[in-house]
Amino acid sequence: MIFGVEDADPDRRDKLIELLDIDLQWRMHKVSDGQRRRVQICLGLLYPYKVLLLDEVTVDLDVVTRMDLLEFFREECEQREATIVYATHIFDGLEAWATHLAYIQDGELRRAEKISDVNELKSSTNLLSVVEDWLRAETKGVKKKPVQKNFASSPFFSSRHMAYYR
Repeated sequence: MIFGVEDADPDRRDKLIELLDIDLQWRMHKVSDGQRRRVQICLGLLYPYKVLLLDEVTVDLDVVTRMDLLEFFREECEQREATIVYATHIFDGLEAWATHLAYIQDGELRRAEKISDVNELKSSTNLLSVVEDWLRAETKGVKKKPVQKNFASSPFFSSRHMAYYR
């Protein structure tokens, strides 16, 4: 048993501990939200996966740790052929990480395409400015009729979601 986790690969564990800058002396009731998030991510990634769904997983991480984690995800996708779907509102650095994007608005898939096929990226400085343009255009557009109540419980109803995946 490795730190209370059976059958975990010690090399993978050590890599995640170093990558996420985790101190094994931390006590969870005394650490910050960011430190707690690092431990949660480490525990969630201890075992290899084929498909990983992440929702705002990097929200409490500092920039360096976030970029290192995205690089780890890239390696996972390339070396193990894993698929990662990463929903986020933080766009920094995603141009180099994501291979595809999906844009969901009011429960409907509005766009789904390869990052390399997003024409607006060819004339823009970064993904953030492209998505900002989409969202600003959307808020100026005609408001749709409310969706029937049976769809109102959808987690995608009445909000905008961007998902990126490899």
